[in-house]
Amino acid sequence: MYKIKIKNFNTMKKIILLSAMLFTAAIFVSISATEDIVNNTIPGNEKYVVPENVQAIIDNKCFDCHNTKSKNLKAKMKLKFDKMAHLKTHKLLGKLDNIAETVTEGDMPPKKAIKKYPDLKLTAEEVKTLSDWSNGLISKIAGE
Repeated sequence: MYKIKIKNFNTMKKIILLSAMLFTAAIFVSISATEDIVNNTIPGNEKYVVPENVQAIIDNKCFDCHNTKSKNLKAKMKLKFDKMAHLKTHKLLGKLDNIAETVTEGDMPPKKAIKKYPDLKLTAEEVKTLSDWSNGLISKIAGE
């Protein structure tokens, strides 16, 4: 193990002060990033906006399978809601179109999942909300 000898007390104070400043900055950045995620926006990609009513549906019916930490590899590979805001515009448009299509056609959630967990079934209103949000966001992004 290496030992660092500090001969000057002022140098030690500067090191401690610098460490404290870096620690404080790291906490600030972490809190700021968390706040952006809670507000459903990511700095630099304000195009991807999820209203609260849509986020509630995603949280209750979709997110367990479609996130980066999901154990369901197939679902995780197709769509990760926690990474949507980081996608390039053309990929984001494709994912949004896929969301609208799969919920409208009744392909999501899968019948196998609904059989096991009936509360995952989307109501007609939830299907319309997700589809309208996806298509509306596509129109907004494509129109920019």
